[in-house]
Amino acid sequence: MLIEVFGPGCLKCQTMEKHAKEAVAQSGGAHEVVKVSDYAAMVSRGVLSTPALAVEGQLKFQGRVASTDEILELIKA
Repeated sequence: MLIEVFGPGCLKCQTMEKHAKEAVAQSGGAHEVVKVSDYAAMVSRGVLSTPALAVEGQLKFQGRVASTDEILELIKA
């Protein structure tokens, strides 16, 4: 499963990436976390507010930091 974290690298974006990696570790699955910081790529994917997170290409969170538990729920679904 591909999990993408969108953001320029601010503290909130770093926290979202950390939570995503923690969720992947807790799930025990073979998931990949990718950081996307290119503005053109973010806009083309429909990201209007950072941090944002997509799972398998679908935006799930924008403009706030998702908790590790929230991301884990998405991975398990």
